[in-house]
Amino acid sequence: MPQLTQLPPTAPGAFPLLGHIPALVRRRLSFLEEMREHGPVVRIRLGRTPAYVISDARIAREVVSDGGTTFARGRFFRKLRPLLGDGLGTSDGPFHMRQRRMVQPAFHHARPGYDVATLHEVIESWIDPWQPGMTLDIAREMDRLGVALITKSLFSADTAAAEVQDVQESIADFMVGVGLRTVVPIDLLEKLPLPVNRRFDAARDRLERAITKVIADYRADEREHHDILAMLLAARDTEGLPMSDQELRDEVLSLVVAGGDTTGHVLGWVFHELARHPEAERRLHEELDQVLAGRTVTADDLPKLTYAEQVVNETLRLRSPGWLVMRRTTKEVTLGGVPIPAGTELLVSLSALLRDPAAYPDPMRFDPDRWLPERAGELRRDLFLPFGAGTRKCAGEPLARISMALVLAILPARFRLRPVPGHQVREMALGTMSADAIPMTLESRAP
Repeated sequence: MPQLTQLPPTAPGAFPLLGHIPALVRRRLSFLEEMREHGPVVRIRLGRTPAYVISDARIAREVVSDGGTTFARGRFFRKLRPLLGDGLGTSDGPFHMRQRRMVQPAFHHARPGYDVATLHEVIESWIDPWQPGMTLDIAREMDRLGVALITKSLFSADTAAAEVQDVQESIADFMVGVGLRTVVPIDLLEKLPLPVNRRFDAARDRLERAITKVIADYRADEREHHDILAMLLAARDTEGLPMSDQELRDEVLSLVVAGGDTTGHVLGWVFHELARHPEAERRLHEELDQVLAGRTVTADDLPKLTYAEQVVNETLRLRSPGWLVMRRTTKEVTLGGVPIPAGTELLVSLSALLRDPAAYPDPMRFDPDRWLPERAGELRRDLFLPFGAGTRKCAGEPLARISMALVLAILPARFRLRPVPGHQVREMALGTMSADAIPMTLESRAP
């Protein structure tokens, strides 16, 4: 690929001293989507620091899949590390690979650290109190259900019930604080005695106590538990060494944050999109009726729910939580013909890439049939990156997909969810992209 002798296009609208930070903070995802109009690699300024927005999916895959050799975690993750520690979501290089090799077996399909029956029980108990006529914020309900599913998968022991409750009740305030700290570049804001900061501090302390205690209790408990934490405790690296308590804490917190966020946000959007597209909802119901015939879903049924999988894939494409990923070059590289110095920040928006009309015709249209096998030639499946790629791919993707499939097999069998008239659902890009609120009214689904 030829080297360029000039800088790539520079995004317009920079402010003196602040550069493009005001536009990024104010418009967030829409700002990153606009960058594709200027080229595959576009220069911006974060304050006085030059950075590059990557708007080409092939280049982005190269950047986000690297394990840290060429593209290390960027500024976004440097602000996350003091909050989340050195889990898979924030670590780099050899340490990241060591941890990945120890964590990955807990999610392997052959013998995962969770089972479908337990996940099924969590979902059923969650929706059991629901009654026709109730109006619920489905965005918040699905976020909380996502956290319930990952915490039960992590800690199945009855003795951990109090700690599980602490985690579930603290994670929302913790994630709001994390989101603000990653988006707002001014560190001083974090130190002000604002209500959001006080809630964050309290939630962080409660999470820390709960996770630390459950790890200590599991170490002292000689009984065998079939869950993810038990597998992490038993894991050994290539030298035969286990994880320390701090390493376990970091991985558990990373899994709670990543697992709850991705699963919950996507499920909220799934039901929003199904309500907006009655034909898609009808086809999902037909598939559930045909495959399940009124009985309880099992693990063997999940591969047969092909339309449900198409709905999930299309929601992941249209409403990907990954609105901002940042990497930092460890050496001089050339991307898209553009020479980029070592130590440069790169911005990648998975959400924007998955809405690129060059890859997905009519990208804002919700179309589950994009994922039909006979239309496979229309899409570059290797550029479908909602969970990342390479050694950076989310280790918990199998659990997230099974959890979402189960919810789509259980909840619509009992209820139709109808949007509240007049409410406009808005995207909120903080640490991840979610909905501000999705108020929906429950209707009984007639047999």
